[in-house]
Amino acid sequence: MTLLLPRSQRKPMALVDASSALPVRGDSGDRQVLLVEDDEEVAALTREMLSNLGFTVVHAASPAAALGALANARNIDIVFSDVMMPGGISGLDLAREIRRRRPGLPIVLTTGYSEATAAMNNREFRLLLKPYSLDALADALSVEPDQP
Repeated sequence: MTLLLPRSQRKPMALVDASSALPVRGDSGDRQVLLVEDDEEVAALTREMLSNLGFTVVHAASPAAALGALANARNIDIVFSDVMMPGGISGLDLAREIRRRRPGLPIVLTTGYSEATAAMNNREFRLLLKPYSLDALADALSVEPDQP
């Protein structure tokens, strides 16, 4: 098998130590993101991407854990949640409950299944389709507070 890829006109990027990475967009330094993802491998990759963008990451592996993280008075600036979740509560249900509890908290949902968002009202939440790049993630998270 031969795999041919187009040549990039960009110069190669230097490797950056994640501990010294600067935010890619806006001023995300000192901002806390609640990452809701049940798949540990996806969560680890997403946590690394979010850290590279300058976010402090609080990970919850389930909707119940996410609601618990929000209930303990932790300062969360944005929620980034997968739509497909085990246990009967979807990421969309979670987002609606978070919106009810904290109306101004920005929420971004992600999924690899476009049919999973069929129940979502038009522009109810910002949506980032998987797979996504670091730039796309940065763009999705550079949001203004949601309007209730």
